[in-house]
Amino acid sequence: MNNLAPDPLAGYARRLAGCIRRLLSDKDGEVIAALAAIQRMLTSGADLHTLAERIETPPGLSESTKREIRKAIEDARAAGYAEGVRAAESRQNGGDAFHSTTSAEWMRVALYVQREKHRLPAQHHQFVDDMAARTVWEREPTDRQHRYLRSLFLKLGGKIT
Repeated sequence: MNNLAPDPLAGYARRLAGCIRRLLSDKDGEVIAALAAIQRMLTSGADLHTLAERIETPPGLSESTKREIRKAIEDARAAGYAEGVRAAESRQNGGDAFHSTTSAEWMRVALYVQREKHRLPAQHHQFVDDMAARTVWEREPTDRQHRYLRSLFLKLGGKIT
């Protein structure tokens, strides 16, 4: 993920941190020993400038990687929100699965297809709206209209069980 050069302090990081903590000692001998240990470690692989640079910019994720992660989180949040909205609408409007399309059930199918008509080509919109309008008067569609409505319902992912 990161294309950074190897960290020259990686092998010493834990021991350096321990020595830096010992600099807070109230005993002068421990402070001097800690400084000497830090100096020995830095001469055997890195220098004081490398240590200072490491403190200023610790190793980790680059800004571009952080942006990619934030974008992925935002996309996942948006997808989850959309799925939640669909689930809430499904619960509120009776869901996608209908037990049959006879009698009053065709009305639920018509209203479902009308809610989802934006996913259909424009040539179907007038028919869908006409079928939804029939629900107000509880007028059954003809057999041919019923088959057409049912095919649109299935095309939209509705299930008849």
